[in-house]
Amino acid sequence: MSAAAQRRGGPVVIQPGTPAGTASTRLREIAVTFDDLPMVFGRPASLEEHERVTTQLVSTIASHRIPVVGFVNENKLEEGGKVDPRRVALLRQWTKAGLELGNHTYSHPDLHRVSAEQFRSDILRGEAVTRPLLAESKKKPRFFRHPFLHTGRDTATRNSITRFLDDKGYRVAPVTLDNYDYVFARAYDKAIASRDTDLQRRIEQEYIGYMDRILAYYEKQSIALMGRNIPHILLLHANTLNARTFNELIAAYRKRGYAFVALEHALRDPSYESNDLYVGDAGITWLHRWALTQGRSGTAFAGEPNVPKWIEAAAGP
Repeated sequence: MSAAAQRRGGPVVIQPGTPAGTASTRLREIAVTFDDLPMVFGRPASLEEHERVTTQLVSTIASHRIPVVGFVNENKLEEGGKVDPRRVALLRQWTKAGLELGNHTYSHPDLHRVSAEQFRSDILRGEAVTRPLLAESKKKPRFFRHPFLHTGRDTATRNSITRFLDDKGYRVAPVTLDNYDYVFARAYDKAIASRDTDLQRRIEQEYIGYMDRILAYYEKQSIALMGRNIPHILLLHANTLNARTFNELIAAYRKRGYAFVALEHALRDPSYESNDLYVGDAGITWLHRWALTQGRSGTAFAGEPNVPKWIEAAAGP
């Protein structure tokens, strides 16, 4: 799964600019994306449980009519080195619900630790099942997301992968609402394993509050950089916690005045045409990439909501 601790490698900077009160709040939009499909578990889980949790997550998304894009790691579709039809059926739940699938590479490699050639190979391997599956609905994979949000430590590597993705018809799916949902999910899975229902509920409640604070934080970041609150792109992971709390998360964001839009709709906003020339160790949001490209200074992550210590302790190492 994504690891923000690994993504955010080193200090990054941004200078707050336009005060919040000057930005328009007429339209608030979010595109929702899920990484690491078909599912992430922080504990042993049977295929039957994968099926149940996938059904719960997909049916909840569909009930809200939210046009989600799910990014797939196809190595998770294999059992004993062979593609398992029952695991492919997990993805088919998404496509049958009218949801879109994107490429998250085959095995979730880190571009900062493998060669560009190896990374390109993993991208291609990561569409072997997804492409024909989407073809059943007369669709094709259109979006790609870098594992760990790592896009290259140097310009040559970054440009090489960008050209490759362009040639293959992929558009990179940026992220403006990053978070540590996977830390909460790991704590939640441990609470499930220990059958501690009280702890599960405490984690659920804390998670929704944390995600609300995350949205407020990145609203301010957007206004500081862009002078307005742009259409955001939310990164979540396909896990039990999100399957069980998605209703509450949607309600919290709607309470803040947000509508949920397709990824392609959000990307039509001119902000996503802003130059992003960032190269380096960190896997950071596109808001901070744009700030760095513009030569802003200051502490990038000042004020970012922290994961509570008790959640970190419950999640373990």
